[in-house]
Amino acid sequence: MKNRRFWIALLACACVLFYACQNNNKKNTPEAVTEAFVKAFYTADFTNMYQYSTKQSQIVVKTLQNSMKDQSARLEEMNKRDVEFVETKITTQTDSTALCDCSFKVDGQAKKSQWELLKENEEWKVTMVLP
Repeated sequence: MKNRRFWIALLACACVLFYACQNNNKKNTPEAVTEAFVKAFYTADFTNMYQYSTKQSQIVVKTLQNSMKDQSARLEEMNKRDVEFVETKITTQTDSTALCDCSFKVDGQAKKSQWELLKENEEWKVTMVLP
């Protein structure tokens, strides 16, 4: 009976681990990262913008964040925005780069954007670099 409980517990742990790994892989796709970044961008969620952008792009995020410091009313307004995705698709992809087209609505207003992604440490990240 004890042996049977051990195997059931082991099987349950293996299932949970498998599900967690699969769930993480779904979040690490160019489409999922693009959507997470776009939502963060349009709602001024700088924590997630940092998380989903390349190291080099974090300078741009920092600049955006600093430009919003004295605009608390605008920042509060942006934080309340509703972002709804219509379609996000990869237009080109290699092992280390991807280009995603994103159609979405911000507070019901239709928008489109295109984002370039790079792989950093086996994770997709949005790249934003100033010319």
